[in-house]
Amino acid sequence: MHAPDAILSAMDIAQAIQMAKSILDEERVLPTVDYIDPFAEWIEDVRKKGTETELISAEVARAMKGREKYGDEPQLNLDTERGMRPRPVHESPHDYVFRSVNFKLLLTLYNQLQEVEKDQFISAVLNRVPNEAASTRQKVPRFPCYQHQMSELPLVAEFCVRTGRAKELFAAIGSVNKPTIGLVLLLWQLEEIIALNFNLLSDQELVTVPASLRPVVNMCEKLAAGITGKRLQNSRSYSQTLQEIDAQAKAIIESIKGIREECRKAQYFYLKGALLQQTPNLEIESDKAKVESILTKLGFSEVMVGALNAAESDYKSTSSPFELKNCLGHLRSFLEHLHREAAKSIAAVAKETITDAWGPAILYLRQKTYMTKQHETFVASLYTLISDESVHAMGTEQEYARLLRNVVIEYGVMFLTVLDKNNFKIQV
Repeated sequence: MHAPDAILSAMDIAQAIQMAKSILDEERVLPTVDYIDPFAEWIEDVRKKGTETELISAEVARAMKGREKYGDEPQLNLDTERGMRPRPVHESPHDYVFRSVNFKLLLTLYNQLQEVEKDQFISAVLNRVPNEAASTRQKVPRFPCYQHQMSELPLVAEFCVRTGRAKELFAAIGSVNKPTIGLVLLLWQLEEIIALNFNLLSDQELVTVPASLRPVVNMCEKLAAGITGKRLQNSRSYSQTLQEIDAQAKAIIESIKGIREECRKAQYFYLKGALLQQTPNLEIESDKAKVESILTKLGFSEVMVGALNAAESDYKSTSSPFELKNCLGHLRSFLEHLHREAAKSIAAVAKETITDAWGPAILYLRQKTYMTKQHETFVASLYTLISDESVHAMGTEQEYARLLRNVVIEYGVMFLTVLDKNNFKIQV
């Protein structure tokens, strides 16, 4: 049962790179990169499992969310948006949540490495950008797909952006000297990232993106012009292969045009947020990503990350009181199950039995010295406050939600770091 952990603990950088190769090879055959609407997913879950009262509440919430988000404008689904260029950029980066099994596997490897080894790992992953092998043709394609072919490079793009390696990613893109299907798909995924989660790139990074992609545009324009000349001359060298390269070059140029406009729109949202004093606290956003990363590393259930993402979906400057109450409910669930899962796992290792409930869990964690008495008192008070505010009417809803969301995220970083330093792992 514990053999994989033993392998990871003794893993060197060469092993990590080889494992990453296997993961990326699998991604090329069966892609896992996707974005989902957490609100729609919750509605569907209520429809399947909820009571009649819960279903009515869910439908009311869906109607309220649609009016606030779209007003009188028609609501577009993600498939429709993907067919547009430039893509509409979502002002709320929590409308859609990224999911990928293979991303989690890569991240697990990455987090096992020493800091000095991570650069080498990223370089090995990015080596696929200019040297991409043939994409796999799929009978049932999924986005992003070019002529029924898919690639692992969209995952590479997501991985680099989400681990703070966007600079290295764009340098690798700039090193490409010919169009490829993989490059087309990578750029389409960048369009997706900026359209749905633009805050993964800072305002300053968004400014530099168009310039960093300019060499690729120049290369494609020069290549396309030469191919067009051969076609007009009826040259024998104008082959089917050149037609395909020409089409790929034009697709790359059009994608980068779309990215350029998306970056402009995303910069506007940063400016708007700053002027309205609603700019996301970058440290908080970074710590939220850290919480998700450590949860995955320590083996916590996906429900934990799901609760955080559901809270984020309901938390934004335009949220209704109904959505903010849902946000606090999800935060309470996250806080509770974080401690319950940890306590159960620690008890399993010690061959002890505990009651799977909030109070006994934090008491047990204090008895096992994972928290002090003051620590226990603080988190118990935080849980009580969130519970009260998620049930009763609030006078200043947005301020409470922002405060409690931020406190839960920062507390999560602290508690998970304590577990990590004690070599904690969830025991299945």
